[in-house]
Amino acid sequence: MIRSRAIAPMILGALPVACAPPGGAWLSPQPLGDPPLLAPAAPAARHHAPAAPAGCTADAACGYDPALDACTADPRANRQPVLQDQGLVCYCDAGRCALLRVPPVPCESDASCAVCADPRPHPVAASAAHPHERGRACRDFTLSTTCERTNICTMHQLPCGGRE
Repeated sequence: MIRSRAIAPMILGALPVACAPPGGAWLSPQPLGDPPLLAPAAPAARHHAPAAPAGCTADAACGYDPALDACTADPRANRQPVLQDQGLVCYCDAGRCALLRVPPVPCESDASCAVCADPRPHPVAASAAHPHERGRACRDFTLSTTCERTNICTMHQLPCGGRE
């Protein structure tokens, strides 16, 4: 219950009125007036990241920077997990980080999937240039592909135990 007479009219004026008050008179919300003027906002601070290292020596040194949509040798960049079916591959190519985008590869069976090793291993549709893996595992190949239930080719590293 509100006891102050000064607060009650402010609350009634601020709330939308759905019912008539006792006595039958309708109240309508009162306009609150123009909003107060604010001081002009300060210019937004721009983030100037220090220059990333110029080059890389190994794939592990490269990571993805979403702000640049590129791979960089900056240690703050996101390191990508090992690729299985689709995604980004950051790799070191001639001392510079490079980006490979791998789209999902549709398949009907294991025979419709293959591995492309260039520039880094990733699944592709089987073709004459990239046939499905044949031969003995760990002797003839260490990466295999399967067609998952989602009908997407998935690449797997075989646990060969150093017999590569």
